[in-house]
Amino acid sequence: MDAVPANPAAIAAGSSVIIRMPSSNAKIVCVKPGTTISLGKFGSFRADELIGTAFGHTYEIEKDGSIRPHRQPAFDSADITEANNREIVDDPNAQKLTFEEIEALKTRSLAGDVTAQEIITSLTENNEAFAKKTEFSKSKYIRRKERKFMKSFVPLETTVYNVCDHFFQFNPAKIRCIRTDTLSQVLGLANVYAKARVLAVDDGQGMLISALLSRIADGGAVLGIHDGDVHNYDLLRHMNFSADCKERLRTLPWSKLHYQMEPFTEVLPEDPVEQDVVGRERRLRGHTRMSGTIDMLNHGGLDALVVSTNYNPTTVLKRLVPYLGGSRMLVVYDQYKEPLVEAYAWLRGSPDFLNVQLSEGWLREYQVLPGRTHPQMSTSGGGGFILSAIRLAPAA
Repeated sequence: MDAVPANPAAIAAGSSVIIRMPSSNAKIVCVKPGTTISLGKFGSFRADELIGTAFGHTYEIEKDGSIRPHRQPAFDSADITEANNREIVDDPNAQKLTFEEIEALKTRSLAGDVTAQEIITSLTENNEAFAKKTEFSKSKYIRRKERKFMKSFVPLETTVYNVCDHFFQFNPAKIRCIRTDTLSQVLGLANVYAKARVLAVDDGQGMLISALLSRIADGGAVLGIHDGDVHNYDLLRHMNFSADCKERLRTLPWSKLHYQMEPFTEVLPEDPVEQDVVGRERRLRGHTRMSGTIDMLNHGGLDALVVSTNYNPTTVLKRLVPYLGGSRMLVVYDQYKEPLVEAYAWLRGSPDFLNVQLSEGWLREYQVLPGRTHPQMSTSGGGGFILSAIRLAPAA
């Protein structure tokens, strides 16, 4: 098993972290000692300040580039009263500070001469309508101003959930628009367990591969089939996996799916130099690993087949299903339904598959507060479609 760090909740040097800013924007950064992390208008701070701190806490950026813990006010602190905002009129003249004065405060805030709390206090004290608001409305108003002016951030661990949610919000095309709930259904339907050997096709730059690796332990393996000679599982660099975990990933190009490995016969020259020896050892390790990967694939009986591909799913399934063991699950994800309909018809028409299903998930976030629980006003249009089936054991 992987070695458990002394404090898994602490941020380690050289690890990747998701930085969530007050505006709800986020970015993934690498915490390299001796560097500076810039958050644009929210300021910059030294990466060394973040090493050893805890995930999920709010930190405020100081003028000198240091950070300190900051307590975020919650809506729960607002008193529930019978007051309402019926008498409040949307009047731009209610704010007594001029545009130029507010811009001057912003400039001084960027320079570190004025804190965000001082700006918010000035805005509320000079707003005639603020005193007429209910306590909850005041809390919402202050929260909006904090998102605009507060130089704070929250570091989040790059778990599978957080990384998937981050890219679904800011770059969904990179992960083929798979949503967190859809990804969890894929893992559940595929029945991925600790020692499983999973065959995968992931054209979503490693989102599925990362999720599968997070479920695999000693004795298990993920075999990824990819285009080209080198895979493009870019998201793996954000996951902070251990070296042992990365060793469980085996990759194979489509071009070598039926490749027959020749014995390694390279010999050293008569008077080898160090470069010759090192090069031969590297090529031998690559040959050995490739031979083991091909042997594992040809042995068959794999425990799951998980596919997210830009190619025709039916064609991919026809090529890879023979390597899947009996009574094992195959799961295909696609952001569109139409490519899966043909594969669904092929699976239903074959006597080798049971429980063929094509489904779409639904997810909506709720605001949960005392007396104010309701669904959010907006939600994503969709998180993709899932095709699943059980392969029957082949006849002896």
